[in-house]
Amino acid sequence: MSDNEFARAGWMAIAGAIMTLPLMGMGLVLDIVSKKLHGLHPLFPILYVGLGIAQAALIIYAFYRFKVYLNERHEFHRTDILIIIIIAGAITITTIGLSGKFVSYLGAPTPVLLAFIAALVVVGIPLGILSVIFGIKLLELQDDLNGLLKPYAFLNIAAGICFATFILAPLGFLIDAVGNLMLGLILLKKGPIVQPEFV
Repeated sequence: MSDNEFARAGWMAIAGAIMTLPLMGMGLVLDIVSKKLHGLHPLFPILYVGLGIAQAALIIYAFYRFKVYLNERHEFHRTDILIIIIIAGAITITTIGLSGKFVSYLGAPTPVLLAFIAALVVVGIPLGILSVIFGIKLLELQDDLNGLLKPYAFLNIAAGICFATFILAPLGFLIDAVGNLMLGLILLKKGPIVQPEFV
């Protein structure tokens, strides 16, 4: 086959990575304006949530396709369960994070906002630890993914450490964006198709 069946997922990972900085900027604007509720179009938070959902969908799909890529191209299954759990955690934390931003903009009382922060901590710290484990397990892959294996694995480890501390989460998002760019490049490059061995 001449076509790369993972190319679309690769471009989706890159698109999701590019959206990181604009979303972080929009989130900062929402944080500032939520204290005053003045001078911001009401469609802005809706746009923020919509873009946040779109970005999460792009990256989650690409990450799942990476699992398929590892399975089919390299017969590597050591990260299968981790990837599924991380995807479930990413969906959960995205839902909590976007909902928290939205209710904050609407002027929710402090106890409600603290509940969202607590939920982010409860989900985010284990998710960060799982990302570190994923990066370490990925290093067991025999193929170097055209020289991108170690950089991608180490970026996952670094981002996971930042998420696990919670305080460094913003830095973790930036590192994760670079990791998603790397993921896109991995999926865009044609890897070898492992042929089954017959005894």
